[in-house]
Amino acid sequence: MNFDDFFTQATSTPPYAYQRRLALDDPWPEILEAPTGAGKTEAIVLAWLWRRRHAAPEVRRATPRRLAYCLPMRVLVEQTRDRVKRWLEQLGGGAEIKAYILMGGEQADDWDLYPEREAILIGTQDMLLSRALNRGYAVSRARWPMPYGLLNNDCLWVFDEVQLMGNGLATTAQLAAFREKFGAWGHCPSLWVSATLRPEWLSTVDWRAKVAAGLTRHALAQSEWKATDSLLTRRLEAKKLLTPAKFTTGEPKKLADEIRTAHQPETLTLVVLNTVKKALAVYEALTKPAGAPTRNKKDVAKPALPLPAPEILLLHSRFRPPERQAKMKRLLQLAETGGIVIATQVVEAGVDVSARTLFTELSPWASFVQRVGRCNRKGEFEQAQVFWVDMELDDQRQAAKNAPPYAPPELLAARKELSSLEDVGPRALRDYLAQLPEERQASLYLYEPESVIRRRTVEELFDTTPDLTDADLDVSVYIRENDEHDVYVFWRMWEGDNPNQPQLQPAPSRNELCPAPLNMDTLAWLDKHQQERWRWDFLESRWQRVDRNVPGQTYLLRAEAGGYSIDTGFEPTATEPVTPLGDVSQSPEGNDSDPYSTGRKIWQTIAAHTNQVVEELENLLAELATLLTPEEVQHLRHAARWHDWGKAYAVFQEALTSGATPDFPLPDEMQGWGKSSGQGARYAHPGFRHELASAVGMVALGHSDLACYLTAAHHGKVRLSIRSLPTEKAAPGGRRFARGVWEGDRMPRVKLGGGVIAPEITFSLALMELGLSENGQPSWAERALALREQYGPFRLAYLETLLCAADRRASANPRPEVSND
Repeated sequence: MNFDDFFTQATSTPPYAYQRRLALDDPWPEILEAPTGAGKTEAIVLAWLWRRRHAAPEVRRATPRRLAYCLPMRVLVEQTRDRVKRWLEQLGGGAEIKAYILMGGEQADDWDLYPEREAILIGTQDMLLSRALNRGYAVSRARWPMPYGLLNNDCLWVFDEVQLMGNGLATTAQLAAFREKFGAWGHCPSLWVSATLRPEWLSTVDWRAKVAAGLTRHALAQSEWKATDSLLTRRLEAKKLLTPAKFTTGEPKKLADEIRTAHQPETLTLVVLNTVKKALAVYEALTKPAGAPTRNKKDVAKPALPLPAPEILLLHSRFRPPERQAKMKRLLQLAETGGIVIATQVVEAGVDVSARTLFTELSPWASFVQRVGRCNRKGEFEQAQVFWVDMELDDQRQAAKNAPPYAPPELLAARKELSSLEDVGPRALRDYLAQLPEERQASLYLYEPESVIRRRTVEELFDTTPDLTDADLDVSVYIRENDEHDVYVFWRMWEGDNPNQPQLQPAPSRNELCPAPLNMDTLAWLDKHQQERWRWDFLESRWQRVDRNVPGQTYLLRAEAGGYSIDTGFEPTATEPVTPLGDVSQSPEGNDSDPYSTGRKIWQTIAAHTNQVVEELENLLAELATLLTPEEVQHLRHAARWHDWGKAYAVFQEALTSGATPDFPLPDEMQGWGKSSGQGARYAHPGFRHELASAVGMVALGHSDLACYLTAAHHGKVRLSIRSLPTEKAAPGGRRFARGVWEGDRMPRVKLGGGVIAPEITFSLALMELGLSENGQPSWAERALALREQYGPFRLAYLETLLCAADRRASANPRPEVSND
C-alpha cells in the first residue's frame, strides 16, 4: 500500500500534495502552515501513523510512539478524537492504536500504563501542558509523574492553532528547549501549526538560538495555491464578502435583529463573540419573545422559550462534558439543516463546519482569519457573507471595558485592515497580506508572553511532594494569561454538613467537571458559597473547606449552590439547584491510601506479586529496552524485584489483614501478604508508605541509588524529599520518623520471589537529615538530586513510569497461579 491509498482508505478522499509530502519527505518539520480548511489534522495524524507503521525502518525508529495533539479549546477535543478514531477504524488499526482524551476527572483510561504501545493523546493546552509540567490539572497528585514522564519522552507534540495559546505558546517552546538540554529517551520533537504562524513567536530565551538558526517549515507549495482543478483550489478561492455590522454587542437586541435579518433559511449563521457574557446577552435577545425583559443579576436562570424557526444554539466552553458534547453534535446537525449558533472562541479553530453567514466581533488578526475559516469553508456557496462587529476603543475607559480578553493595540491593528477589505477568502487574504509593508504585517501579529518558564522552575517542578499546607508551585501562569485561568467545579448532594460523613464523597468523574473562569463574577460566587465549597486534601485524605482560589484546582459544591444551567452552562447568577450527573468515580487517593494493595481480586503474597511485576516489566522492556542503556535496564529489574519489600513491615501486614480473611494461609514463615481482596484498615502509623520502607532498607544494604529511588517513587508519593508530615504520629523515645517508618523498628526476612530473600534489618533514618550522615553517607535528598542532575528530570521520570506501569498492571490483574517463591 502506498501513502495515497493509505490516506484515501482512512478519509475516503485522496491526499493533497502538501499532505503527501509531510508523510514522505524528510526532515520532519517544526512549523506547519496551511490555510483553514486545508486538512491539517488529517495531514499530521496520518503522516505520523504512516511514518510510525509503514515508512522505511530508520524512519519508523525515529518516529515517536506517542502523538500528543494539543488544542486551545475544549470543544475541539471530542470532535478531533472522533475523527481520529474513524480514521483508525477505516484503516483497521483501531484496536491496536487508540485515541485518548486527556481531560480532568478520575477515569479508567490506561494509556499511561502501557508506555510500550502507540497512542494518540488529544487534549487542551490546560490539560496537556499541566501534565507536561508535572502538575496535571484535575488528576490525582500521585499520578502526576506518569503522564509527565511519557509526554516528555518518545512523544511527538503537535500544537494546533497556536495563535490562540497565549502564554502556553512560550511554554511549548521552552519545553522543547529543555528536552534538548536535559535529554529525553527516544525522540520528542514539536510541531507548531497554524494558518497564521510567525516563527518569532517561538523565540523564547532558551529556544531563541534554534529559531534564529531557522526552524524547518512545511507549507503549501506555490503550485498548490495556483492549481485550478482540485478540491483544495475550491476551498482557497471561496468567496466571503466582508461588511461592517451596523450594531455592536453593547446593543444586544439590535444586533440580534440584524443577525435575524441576515440569516438565510436552511443555512448556518455563525456568530462568534469575544466573551461568554456577550454571547449570553445576544443569545437571550434572540431567544426571548418580543417585550420580554432581559436578565439582570437578580434573575433566576430559566430555560429559553423555543422559537419556531430558526433554531438558536448557544455554545461556549463553560459546560459539563455531556452538555457540551450534545451541543457540539447539534452544531454539526445545524450546519446541514440550518440555524443560528451564538458562540465564543470555542469554534474559532478546528471545528469543521461551514456557515453561509458569519458575524464576528472585532478580534486580533490571527483570530479573525480562523473565524472566517468557518464560513464557506468548502467553497460550497457561490457567495457567503461575513459581518464584523466593531467596538468602542477610542479612550482608555472604553478600551478597558470592551477589549478583553484581547489587548487594544492588536484590535486596533486588525480594525485598520478590515476597513480596507471586501473579500476575506483564503486566497484573497493571502494576496492582501503579501502586499502590506512588513511593519503593518508585524503589527497584526503582536505576541509578548506575560510569563516564561525558566530552567530552575522546571527542575523544581520535578518534585511533587506537597509543602506542609498541601500547596504547590503554581504553573497556571505558564499555561494561560492571568485573566483566562479556570478552576473546575462539580456538584453533588449529600446528607448532613460534611461530605466526608457519613460516607466519603467519591472523586469526580470526567463528565462531572465544569470549567469556571476565575473572573470577578466567579470569585464572588465562590466566596458566597465558601461554606458549601470543598477541595480534596491529599495529606489529610479528606474533603476540606476552601480558603483560597487556585487556578486548575477542583472544587466540590453542594447542588443547592446553583451556578449552572443546562441551557447556558456555568453562570454565577443561576440560583436553581444543579442536577448532579450521578456519574461518580472511585474514592479519591490520599497520601495514606493504598488502592493498589487492597480490594484486589485475590490474596497474593509479596513474592507472587513481585514475580508478576517482574514479568510485566520484562514485557515492557522487550519493546522499550532499545531506548535505554543496559545499565538502566538492570537498575529497573533490580528495583522491580525489591519494590515491595517494605510490605513485610508489621504496620502494613496488620492493616492489610485487619478484618479480612485470606484465601489461603501463608505458604511459609518467610512469606508476607502483598495484596488483599478486603478493604484493609487504617495504618497504625498514620501516613505510612511501604515504598519508603523498601527504599530505606535498600539504602542500608548498599543497593544503587537509582534502584532505591525508583523503588521509593513507584507510587508517586515519595520522591526527592523525605520528611515527617503533619498528619503523622511521632515515634516514641524521640526517634526519627517519616511517612510512618520509625527508626529502630525491625523488618523480618521475607521472600521477594525469583529466589531472592531480603534479610532482617533495623531501620535507620539518618538519610532524611541534610548533609552527610555519621558514617559519611549522603542524604536521601542529595542522592535524589544527583540522579535528577545525571538523568535530567524527564528521563528520570520516564524510568519511574516504567516501574509504576508494571506494578499497576500486575496489581490490576493478580493471577493465582503465579509462584510464591
